[in-house]
Amino acid sequence: MSVVKETRVKPLFSFACYKFEVVENGLKHLKKFITDHEQNIIVLADKHTYAFCYPLLETNVPHIIVPYGENYKNLNSCEFIWKKLIELNAKRNTTLLCLGGGVLCDMGAFAGKCYQRGMSVVLAPTSLLAMVDASIGGKNGVDFLGLKNYIGTFSEPKHIFICPEFLTTLPYPEMVNGFVEMLKHGLIASKSHYDQVKLLFLKDNHAITPNLINDSIAIKTQIVKDDFLDLGVRRRLNFGHTIGHAIEANSLKISEENEALSHGISVALGMVVECYISHKVVGFSADQLSEVSTVLGGLVKSVYDEIPEVDDLIPYLTRDKKNFNDSINCTLLLEIGEANHDYEIGEELIKAGFEYLKSLK
Repeated sequence: MSVVKETRVKPLFSFACYKFEVVENGLKHLKKFITDHEQNIIVLADKHTYAFCYPLLETNVPHIIVPYGENYKNLNSCEFIWKKLIELNAKRNTTLLCLGGGVLCDMGAFAGKCYQRGMSVVLAPTSLLAMVDASIGGKNGVDFLGLKNYIGTFSEPKHIFICPEFLTTLPYPEMVNGFVEMLKHGLIASKSHYDQVKLLFLKDNHAITPNLINDSIAIKTQIVKDDFLDLGVRRRLNFGHTIGHAIEANSLKISEENEALSHGISVALGMVVECYISHKVVGFSADQLSEVSTVLGGLVKSVYDEIPEVDDLIPYLTRDKKNFNDSINCTLLLEIGEANHDYEIGEELIKAGFEYLKSLK
């Protein structure tokens, strides 16, 4: 995996209260921010980002280290963070800089916004998934009783620093998690973006450019700008996640942390199932279903033996926070680049979708 950098600086994004950059020297801007606020900033990291990303900041500001992984995205970890903030004499105007992937950004932003009813939170996502998805949109929170993101808020960070330099610290499977979310952005909103991102799955050269990161961020940012509180079009970002979150939650329950299916792989499986459901419910074409299945087929085959039974997922699906009534709520594709939200889906259709998924072996 390689990270290709541009020679020109990308412009500053500024939608709603968001201000973040995708630039060749993005890390330089983050380091300057830390220098300007070093008397009043605390870094939140996990063991991996502390080992590989914190040194790149070239600073000695106070830091808090939390355990790594989805199994630690809970209120117990938040309590640990709050206790450490008190020990460090953090005030309401102290900045909590969340240096990590999606789990850490979600949980850290939630902990920060609860501390003293809201301290300043800045996000420095270190994974591709966090850069293009988890850090964008103001959602934060933790898992609860095995249910994904059940406790949380909508609250914008003060700044988001997008630094492609951090991607050089990632193993390839972590990059795949981001590729999946970027593909989703294309599937729901931009065929041209989809056509570029799909090459990351179909070619051996997995180089990714700041332009591609920029485009994915722009898609999600525009959707969030139109519907910050997730009352309408923002729900389209849930494509693949109704099924995907259930797969991920079930895998975390039955597996050791390091053996569980990743968020990206789980969502990839979910997108294939929901593409099939889209074909049956809203006329997503057979040709496009076949194409998406081909793009994601390698990921499906790599975890084929770990695809769960639908009956094991029903408890998660029926309690998904996206549901309104007693039915399971899904976003479906009308065609590549166009989606719609709030379709109520029955269990039999989901089972048929899993039969299709397993046919891709």
